[in-house]
Amino acid sequence: MLGHNLSLINVQAGAALHRLDKAAADPPEFRGALDAIKSTSRLALQELRATLGVLRQVDEHAPLTPTPSLVGLADLLDRARTAGLVVRGEIEGDAVPLPSDVDHAAYRIVQEALTNVTRHARAQTAIVRIRYGDGEVRVRIDDDGHGAAERATLTSVGNGIRGMDERARALGGELTATSRQGGGFTVVARLPLGADS
Repeated sequence: MLGHNLSLINVQAGAALHRLDKAAADPPEFRGALDAIKSTSRLALQELRATLGVLRQVDEHAPLTPTPSLVGLADLLDRARTAGLVVRGEIEGDAVPLPSDVDHAAYRIVQEALTNVTRHARAQTAIVRIRYGDGEVRVRIDDDGHGAAERATLTSVGNGIRGMDERARALGGELTATSRQGGGFTVVARLPLGADS
């Protein structure tokens, strides 16, 4: 939650700077304050990530199982298939090693999206696409079930879509979750590989 709140501060400061660029009046003290908020929140996020990394390394009571990552994607898709869903996985671009926090977030977003599909969508099929690009990885999950109108009360009010969105924003990325034209639902997450958000 702390990371999410810092990300929101950073995003809102950036949005305010963008509005100032379009506004006729541009008081220098406003711009200076917003620049300071944006850069300070970005540094705070970087320090928080570094601190959490150190804490994970020195915690002698940490579980010995590895953190879930896209390495386990095939098993994750198999588990969705045991629930009766026809799932196809696609990889686009050259797979590159991801920072552990990005790798973990990508896995959890796929996991949560597939959970929502199996619980709420009454879908027959789902496609999970992982696309590696310059400085980012994109995760996309499409299903042929019911769209957002019927699923909004089941997912967005709870922790489903909100949790996926928070994971993406905490890394300086973004998430969209919308109904597909012709039926079904799409979740797309863009996760930058670097800490500069």
